[in-house]
Order: sequence, then C-alpha cells, then structure tokens
Amino acid sequence: MQRRAITLSTIILAAVVGWLAAAPAGHGQDPFPEVFAEAIGQANLRQGPGIEYPLVGEISAGTRYRVLARHSQVPWLQLDVPAIAGAVWVYADLVTIIGDLAQVPTSNELPPVETPHAMVTPVQDVSPGPTATAPPPTATPTAAGPVATTLGDANVRFGPGTEYPAIVEVPAGTRFRVVELHTLVPWVRVALADAADAVVETGWIFREIVEIEGDTSQVPMTNAIQFGYPTLTPTPQTVIVNGAPWRDAAAAPGELAETLGKAMHEYLLQEGYAPYTDQFGSVFVLDLTTGDTFTLNDGVAFSGMSLTKIPILVTYFQRHDGPLTADEAFLVADTMMCSENITTNQLLDRIGDGDPYRGAQRVTALMQSLDLRGTFILRPYVIREGEPTIDVGTITTGADQSSARPDRYNQMLPRDLGWLLAGIYQCAANETGLLMERYPNDFDAHECRQMLYAMDANVINVFTEAGVPPGTPVLHKHGWIEDSHGDAAIVLGPDTAYVFVAALYGEDWLEFEFSSPVMAELSRMAWNALNPSAPVDATDIGVVPDLCDPRSDPVMTALLSDSLPMIGR
Repeated sequence: MQRRAITLSTIILAAVVGWLAAAPAGHGQDPFPEVFAEAIGQANLRQGPGIEYPLVGEISAGTRYRVLARHSQVPWLQLDVPAIAGAVWVYADLVTIIGDLAQVPTSNELPPVETPHAMVTPVQDVSPGPTATAPPPTATPTAAGPVATTLGDANVRFGPGTEYPAIVEVPAGTRFRVVELHTLVPWVRVALADAADAVVETGWIFREIVEIEGDTSQVPMTNAIQFGYPTLTPTPQTVIVNGAPWRDAAAAPGELAETLGKAMHEYLLQEGYAPYTDQFGSVFVLDLTTGDTFTLNDGVAFSGMSLTKIPILVTYFQRHDGPLTADEAFLVADTMMCSENITTNQLLDRIGDGDPYRGAQRVTALMQSLDLRGTFILRPYVIREGEPTIDVGTITTGADQSSARPDRYNQMLPRDLGWLLAGIYQCAANETGLLMERYPNDFDAHECRQMLYAMDANVINVFTEAGVPPGTPVLHKHGWIEDSHGDAAIVLGPDTAYVFVAALYGEDWLEFEFSSPVMAELSRMAWNALNPSAPVDATDIGVVPDLCDPRSDPVMTALLSDSLPMIGR
C-alpha cells in the first residue's frame, strides 16, 4: 500500500502540472499575457530559429509584433507577423521586449532546414514615426584585417551569446576590426580599443547584425564555451519592467526602473552582490497606486524558504469555506506569524484533504493557474523521522534554476510572490485584481483581509521592517536558509502602498550579519522613493524575537472576527 501511495502522488503531480501547462489561463482569456517585440533598428525574420533557415522578411523599429513562443535551446522568438504566412522567427538580441517574456510558452522544435526561397517583400511599418538617421561611427579599425560594420543598433557582449552582459551599445554604421570567429555559434569577436564606453579591449557581436568586408580565412577561430568578464559590470537587462498578469492591466510607466531600480542595482554592486557571480540578489517593487513596477535581476529561481507559505496561505483560503474555527485560526497564525513548519504541514494536509503531498501539488496548481509559474512546492516543509520520503520529482519552469541552487521541491521567483501579494491586497481593498479575476467564487474581501492580518502579525524587526518608520504596517513573510535570505512584503505608507520582495543568495553560506543590513537598506530605498513625505534617514535593525505565541496575539481575534476593516485604514 505504501508503494501505491508513492505512485499515486507522482501521477497526480504529473497530471496536474501537465494539464495546467496546456490549459488556458482561465475565464476566457488568452493562455498567456500579451507580450510584444519591436525591432531595434531593423531585424531579419527567418523560417526557423537560426540563421541557417531561409530569410522571409524583415521588421523595423516603430511596429510591435506579438511574441508567440520563445525557443528553449536557442535565443530566438517566434512572432505573429500578419504579412507573412507560416512560422516567423527573430533573433532575440535584435528586438526590444514589451511585457513579461517569461510568461510566453516555450518551443523546443528545430525543424529541418529547407532549400532557401526568394525573400519576400520586407514588412512595412504601419505606425508613423520619425525617420532615424545613423550617427557617425564610434569606432574605426586601426589595423589591417577584415572589418565588421553594424547594420543597426547593436550590443557588443562579453561572450558569444545573449546570456552574456553587454559591454557597450553602438549605433548603426559602427566599424570594428574582426579579431576572432567562433566555430560553434554565429558570433564574431571584434576589437573595441577605440569604442566609446568600452571597458575591455575586445567583445562579441552577433554575425547577422554586421556586414563583414575582407578576407576572414586567416582570422583565428575558437570553440570555447566559457568566457570570463568583470563581475561588477552593470547591464541594461538587469532592471526590467514586467507586465502585470491580470487582464487589462495598464503598462507600467517605467519610471521606477530608471530611478529606484538602477539605484538598487548600483547599491547591490557596491555591497558585493553582482549578477552572474556566487553572490547576488533580486528585487521586485510595485507601487500599488500607480502600477509602476520593476524587477531587478529577474528570472532567477531561489529556494522557496518560508516565503512559499504565502501561496500556501492563499490556497488554504481558496479551498476553505465559512468562518475559521479557533484551531484553524491558530494554524494560519502560527504558520505566518511564527513561521512554524509543523503547522504549515498541517495546512498542506487540509488543502490536500488529508494528504500533504496532494496539498503541495494543489498550491503549485494554483500558482500555475495564476500564471506565476516560477514558484512551486511539491512536498511538505518537514519530513519527520521515520516517515517515508516520496520522490515527487521537480518542475522545469523556464527560469534560471541553477544560479541560486534552489531547492528542487520548493522554489520561488520574487516577481511571482510580488504579483501574488498585489492580488491579495487588491482583493482585500475592493475585490479586484488577480485572485478575483481568476477565482471570483473562491475569494472575497473578508478572506483576503484575514490573510493581510495574518501577515501583519509577523514581526521580526529586521529586513523590510528595518527600513521603514516605526509603527508602519508591514504585511509580510520572511525566510532564510543557509545560502538564501528573503522577505516578501506589502508596505502601507502615507503616500502609497507598495509591494517589496527581495532575495539574496550567497554560495554555500550567507552570513545574516551581512545580508540583514543590505536587505534593510533596500527596504529604506524603496520607502524613500515611494513615500517622500516621510523619509527615513537610516535603517533601524532590531533583534529577532525569541518567542512567538499566536494565542496571546491580537491576530487571533482578527482571524475569528466576522467583519474586518481594510488594514491600514
């Protein structure tokens, strides 16, 4: 019987995840949020995801095309271009993305290369705009050899691929001396000695966005697959603006990304948290009044720590009917206020109708149905001594699931938790937002307010709380393990309410004494940017309480109340 239980749990997980991956996002809307691509200058279109496929057209800046898929193996995107029949692919580095690319379905198909056909008439822009004139070249070859001239605006990168940071962005017409060719990927190394803003002598550029003049037969070649680069080099892709996952959400203005986002990035670099290294961080911020938002170092999966107790809380209320009993209120409070793993397991057990593994799968299913697919939990928080360990496998999410060495059973993306917190807040405030859009019959304002009160009872005196004025409502869930520390919060200020989610990673071990002040300062930066009428001059890091007793806390009264006012009002 025990072996059968293991098999059943595994089958349930595979069925749930597989069904959700194929099912629409819910309530008659498209399977994924609309994401668009616009050419940076001009970009060639091909029949397949690679330059070996026939050329079928080109697109120009000024017109946006919907992204239908992103390839899982190569950096190419499939676009919806009405003027061209059949599959149309563009190289990802040649376009600007509008929306959250991580929400677009992936494709792993590499169709056979057909005999090239004649190129169709180029796709014409349909949106009016000024005619761009190319600036003068910013680099001129100074030695003999083949020369590469950029055909449009282009990034020169530290390595032969879009996964490498950009060294410098150059305009159309920039000329470089070619110093090396790659034998495995269509990239060339060029000399940067005379390029403005270059911090190294050479860099890599995609072969299709340059025209090469001269004989390349004598140019050195390489098949290397790893390339070093400075760890403190900021990259334009570090701070991005994500689209909200709910229907009809207005596009974020992007002002926070340019101000607070870049400032946080510089601060993290100063403190030794740099992307692509063994110590880095990610931050999500959302102004709940204006909708402006950004994610710093997006797309990196972290261990869920105790932050995935927020999705557990939401799933519990989704499935619970009627008022909470005293025992149920205690389970909720002890999980969110005291971060107790045993009571968290009991919530999973109730979510799963007596099976905590099934409960974890239902939490994961809810997150996927909300299009927050980078966050999941697949088994209970703790396995007691003597209990059988069920291997439920893991999930491939499309995020970077290696850099932060996340727990294979419990992972989260900061932006996923940020959008979930926003959904709870909007539900509590006026019964709008993500939860109400997808599950209008499963949530109401009172239940969402109970969630907020439960998170408000979590007081630790560090992390987000240490960067805001004393007495500020911070509705959050914190978490820490050996190599990862995080906090996911809704902060209620005098000027606006906002969501702040931060995660820090240090390979093997992250010192709390090092992470705590950094997290507090990030919180202070967010507070001062979004609540300028009450600035905080310095962080105030307190002591994490030794004792936690929900039964003597006002949170129990709130959770058992029949009517709750919106918190902070």
